[in-house]
Amino acid sequence: MKISEFSSRFHMSPETVRYYVNEGLLVPHSRNNRYDFTENDVTDMEYILRLKAFHFSLHEIHRILVLKRLSNFDSSDELDDYIGILKKQKKILLKEQENLKKILKNIEQEIAEAFRRKNEDENTVTGVPFSALPYLVCPKCQEKLSLVNCSIENQEIIEGKLICTCGYHADIHRGIIVGEIGEVSPYDGMDVERYCYRMMSPELLSLVEKSYYWIRDRLTEESLSGKLVFEDCINNYCFLYTNLPFLHPDALYIISDKYEEVVFMYKKLIEKLGVKRNILYIAAGMHHLPLRHKCIDYYLDFDSANEYAILYNSFSIGQVEEYLADSAEYIGAFFHMKQNGPSVEKLHEQYPEAWKHSFDERQFKRELSIHWDEIDYDGKYGMVTDSGYGESFSYHVGAEELWLGTYACKR
Repeated sequence: MKISEFSSRFHMSPETVRYYVNEGLLVPHSRNNRYDFTENDVTDMEYILRLKAFHFSLHEIHRILVLKRLSNFDSSDELDDYIGILKKQKKILLKEQENLKKILKNIEQEIAEAFRRKNEDENTVTGVPFSALPYLVCPKCQEKLSLVNCSIENQEIIEGKLICTCGYHADIHRGIIVGEIGEVSPYDGMDVERYCYRMMSPELLSLVEKSYYWIRDRLTEESLSGKLVFEDCINNYCFLYTNLPFLHPDALYIISDKYEEVVFMYKKLIEKLGVKRNILYIAAGMHHLPLRHKCIDYYLDFDSANEYAILYNSFSIGQVEEYLADSAEYIGAFFHMKQNGPSVEKLHEQYPEAWKHSFDERQFKRELSIHWDEIDYDGKYGMVTDSGYGESFSYHVGAEELWLGTYACKR
């Protein structure tokens, strides 16, 4: 019987059969440098598969086969040896069974906890904190806004309206200030399923997490008490979501995006964290934030500059400049790729209106130098060649370097 016929009979590859032969588990005849398998080899293979089903290692199976071939288990001594081997394996499997029962119990508990978190009371709603009211003004004329038709719970505004004498108005809905969105690129869209995260490669996820730690360390070194910490463009990433528990409880945190559903998604996730923080949620375009000029002390930007550049032909820092205090700090991370490389070319194929300086490190550094006096920039903080698939950097060409730079800037 040829090796192809033998391997087909047992639904395995010829390479696997050759491996068994090389390891001495199968001992077929050889004619003209070709194996000739007989019914004895078939019997051996059936026995090997039975022993594999008993979870014996190949080394242990080889030992049993040698014992069988030398004695055919005809004598009492060899049978005692065989029985001893089987009893030892049974004891090992029973111990593994107990361990598996413990593991299964722990998995069941983990599933129950996940379901509990998933089905937590959806009626828990936070709103606009009273501490945020002094900073709310009309984005058009910077005049103070009037509150009408308010629904208040636990000193937070859940529903209501903000009105200015100039005609501007915004709704407070589900604890979120919903204002004007402004211009929206036809290539823009919401990611409420968090596909950007879910489709990342493990390498990229690790790099993002590592850079989050870097940003968090920079913030914990600062005195955030009484300060305003602002993060915008959270459609792709939201640093504050996972890092709020480690940040100062007496700061006012502002989380914003043009899409109300994106803001609401992260709001619900943060509420489930159970962390008591003063958080103002805003759904509005960058040019339409109902905030007092020069009120923001810390502007957090994880990839917002890249996302904005793809859609609106500039980096985001220039769009929020008027809201930043004279002593503000700018902390974040910036992805960059080789200009004129295959990934950038593919980016412009997918986004024909994308800015020519998208993912351009040189241009980003020039932009930093325009707006900031002290710049701590590490353009080579980390690099991946596998970014993932689908929504995660769909324009990134595999094997090309995708770099992440971190920065902290001051006036």
